[in-house]
Amino acid sequence: MEFTELADYPLPAGTLTEWVPVAPGDPWRPDDRPLSWIHEEHCARRQADSGPGSWLGTIFEIPERYDEWALRETLRRWIARHETFHTTVRPGGAGDPRWNRLSCRADEIDVEPRLVGALRTGTRVYQHITGFFEARLAPTRWPHCLLATVTDPLPARTGDGFLLVFGADHSVMDAYSMMLAISEIQRLYREVRTGEPAVLPAVSSCVDYGGVERAYGDELTTTHPAVLGWREFLRGCGDRFPGFPLDIVSPRRPTPGRHQSGLSAWSLNAEKAAAFERRCRAAGHSVQTGVLATVAAATRTLAGTGTLDFAMPMHTRQQPGDVHAMGWYVGLAPVRIESAGADGFDAVMERTAAAVRTARPLARYPYPRVAHLLGNPSVPRFVVSYLDVRAVPDSAEWRRWAVRPLRSGETSDDEVYFWIARSPDGLAISARFPSNEVAAANVHRFINAVSQLLGAVATTGELPVPALAVHG
Repeated sequence: MEFTELADYPLPAGTLTEWVPVAPGDPWRPDDRPLSWIHEEHCARRQADSGPGSWLGTIFEIPERYDEWALRETLRRWIARHETFHTTVRPGGAGDPRWNRLSCRADEIDVEPRLVGALRTGTRVYQHITGFFEARLAPTRWPHCLLATVTDPLPARTGDGFLLVFGADHSVMDAYSMMLAISEIQRLYREVRTGEPAVLPAVSSCVDYGGVERAYGDELTTTHPAVLGWREFLRGCGDRFPGFPLDIVSPRRPTPGRHQSGLSAWSLNAEKAAAFERRCRAAGHSVQTGVLATVAAATRTLAGTGTLDFAMPMHTRQQPGDVHAMGWYVGLAPVRIESAGADGFDAVMERTAAAVRTARPLARYPYPRVAHLLGNPSVPRFVVSYLDVRAVPDSAEWRRWAVRPLRSGETSDDEVYFWIARSPDGLAISARFPSNEVAAANVHRFINAVSQLLGAVATTGELPVPALAVHG
């Protein structure tokens, strides 16, 4: 599972159609359920940002004949299933810092196909879709999820399938939701066309979850353990979020606000990923712990330090109904792995597991509220995300469906994000980083080192001796 921009997907030429949720007759009503702290902060940040919209989504093939009526009904059912798609927010009046939620009923929403036409190159298809998403998606502009299809592809492909791509504002979707949506749309389309039951599990509402997350934030004070934990972590990094452990600043004249670069690489195939998992499990640890341990070992080798600091997104899906719901169920945790002196892979995993155990409880508490209490406006600069998607329904079909999770382009001069994903095909690392020659060289070098360490553990069961040294 490679998490990349749409520019990295081999889009064909073809007939492009936009699919836009609509709510005829302005059915929006005031809804007193509160926004989560993270949702509120997201709205305020995007309101202050004059740049193009930031979105995430997925592109995949539906391997059945294109039927406009059936797809329209499919998307109506999918949107009706998730309450997060029939709610929106508006800013308060003058001098009112609050955000007001508005909602409508699921049966008051339709989906309109809007034919763009036959586009003669994949580049034109790409340009139109990215422009469509960037111009329309925002946390305060409904709809918060938009879709498009590419039919009659050129060159022609075998079978009757077509491409579907969707983009969503982060306020209604996290990375796990993106993965869930693939199976749901595929199954609903088959149900509409053939009558085969979609067999989808019950889901709860992310709108209701906003109140749960809000309550956790309201518990916080300046002496709460979560706030003290964050204060200690940030203080150890100079009262700001830690950065990438290698240099990412070019000696040339900086060009602020440049579009970030990205890369994606398969570190382990399915067979080696399974061997790596067996090694981790034999020591009583998870694959996540083993992967983060190799990141810590790469830091020791390349950066000359036995301390690795990063921010880590962790899911906050606590109730059974949350598991398959669309929405933003993510908290942030501060992770500090002290691996100096750890002799061997088992020892590094022990240190890593302890660091994650310490950090995990803090993810429950919304970081925007923590930041407010600390008076610290720092934003994450080095983020490492790990996601195992093998249990996502129909993930075994993703290769056949040509699935690719997507993110919009970002601009930043100091952010480095890693997304490490375990899927049925193996383990992949995707990244975004500043667009300069120093950052590109060092991020590539770092990911190559992590991949080599993963391969060594999968093959021999141990880290190479040089990876256990700290080179000054």
